[in-house]
Amino acid sequence: MLRPKITTKERIIEASIKLFNLNGLVNVRLQHIADEAGISVGNLAYHYYSKEAIMIKIVDQLTELIDPIIDEEKEFPGLMDFDTQLAKFYHFLMKYSFFFIDLLEIKRNYPKLYEKRKLITEHISEQIHHWLIQNEKNGILIKELRPDHYRILAHTTWMIITFYLTKPVDHGSPEDSERVFKEVVWSQILPHFTKAGRLEFDLLIERLLDSFTPEMND
Repeated sequence: MLRPKITTKERIIEASIKLFNLNGLVNVRLQHIADEAGISVGNLAYHYYSKEAIMIKIVDQLTELIDPIIDEEKEFPGLMDFDTQLAKFYHFLMKYSFFFIDLLEIKRNYPKLYEKRKLITEHISEQIHHWLIQNEKNGILIKELRPDHYRILAHTTWMIITFYLTKPVDHGSPEDSERVFKEVVWSQILPHFTKAGRLEFDLLIERLLDSFTPEMND
């Protein structure tokens, strides 16, 4: 099936995301984006008058995609449910990696967009925390070692996820990267399993990671 023809505005956004991810937000100029999109700078400016206008559109796009994933009403109680959630996080974060890596650039130059970024990251961290507490109650995880231990673990896990985005070259081939991403996250949770939780992890998640075959793109 032929891919539907995309509009010039869509080409600009795709080119911008690609270049921001590859080169960093601060290093990309409108001329670079126009060249990547195969249009003139004048044509680009007709649709998006500045890099900030492009950023606003990208953030609107990524917000629309992430909102269903971080929905506060969304439940994923089991280990397999959380593993599926990690896959969703992975694909979203890889598509918009610059938005999570270029923190200082966004904070300094796009304060309103920084606030949106902050809200998204807080929701992700809170969702991980909710899952940890839920599984503590279900006997899958041990009791918190100290007050707010699992809230701190959720925040630490998010920080490790963010660091992972800065070092994709160290994680093997792109096809293997999702499995390594999951292993990095699960390794933070592993010491906190009860005996029952570790058994469930070994039967479900460990086996899944060992047999993981990522979907290949043509």
